Amino acid sequence: MNRSVETVPHCPPQCLSQELPISSPGRAATFGLAGFGHGGGYGLPFGGTLPDPPPAPVSLLLMLLLGTAVLAILVALWWLHAGLAARRCARLSVELGRERAHRAQAERALRDTQASLSHLAADRRSTREAERHRIGRDIHDDLGQHLLALQLDIGSLHNNGQLPPGLRQQTAHIEHHIHLSIRSLRTVINDLRPAALECGLGQAAQRQLDDIARLSGLRCELRTAGLDGQPASATENALFRLLQEALSNVVRHARASVVEVTLAREPAGFRLAVRDDGIGLDRGTGGAQRGMGLTGMADRVAAAGGRMSLDSRPGHGTTISITLPESPARAQPQYPAAHPEYCA
Repeated sequence: MNRSVETVPHCPPQCLSQELPISSPGRAATFGLAGFGHGGGYGLPFGGTLPDPPPAPVSLLLMLLLGTAVLAILVALWWLHAGLAARRCARLSVELGRERAHRAQAERALRDTQASLSHLAADRRSTREAERHRIGRDIHDDLGQHLLALQLDIGSLHNNGQLPPGLRQQTAHIEHHIHLSIRSLRTVINDLRPAALECGLGQAAQRQLDDIARLSGLRCELRTAGLDGQPASATENALFRLLQEALSNVVRHARASVVEVTLAREPAGFRLAVRDDGIGLDRGTGGAQRGMGLTGMADRVAAAGGRMSLDSRPGHGTTISITLPESPARAQPQYPAAHPEYCA
């Protein structure tokens, strides 16, 4: 603070004991001038007094109180927000736990449903195969025996020396038709339940490839691994049906010269791979070329709980890969013993 000091003019000694007012801008101060020059310092006596400082402004106190109140309010709001956030997090945690529990329950229910559907599909396949086998056995035991007896009777009549030549020719025609009927009947029975499966999947597949090679001229190659000679299980029977359908597709559509078949029994189940060197499938029109053959195969594989993949390029052939899980038990008691001619 700047203070302007007025100079005291020279005065006689009698005025040194008087008090002179000294004014400065903004305030007045009175100094005792007695003893000036006698150790008082700067002409001020030792008994001189300075005015008290002015009191603190009221507005500063109000600002401090207001700041304190605002800070207290902010702290209270933060504490309230923290409490609300904590309660909300706890509520969300409880809801998340419930949602996880419901999801786990739904997943368990889905797995149980899938397992039930798989068991139902397996039971249906087993029932269907048992019914096919029963029908084939009934046809063989009933109609087959009647046709065989009729063939024997016609053969005996044909070899009768007293038979007129005209009737002999007719009996020869009848015997030929009976022979064709018996062959057709055996084909139907074999389609219902291939007798070669009684000797195992490997021999049944080899016989099937031999028939394909003989009828179509294809060069067929078979590779097997881990197969035994026991009667085929339900899974092996389904795999044989898939092999028949795959070979039929190769003969009808592939225009191939070589077909390679791989049959293997692995720890996870059975694996079938059929590869040809035919014209292949165009990915753009593959769905239209698949027809009912591959679609039926895919349905059969899905019903058995397996997987099927198709790898094909135009001009580079087609490879069908199928994996089926192991069936829970073999169905040996359902089937009679195989005829020796099929296992030879």
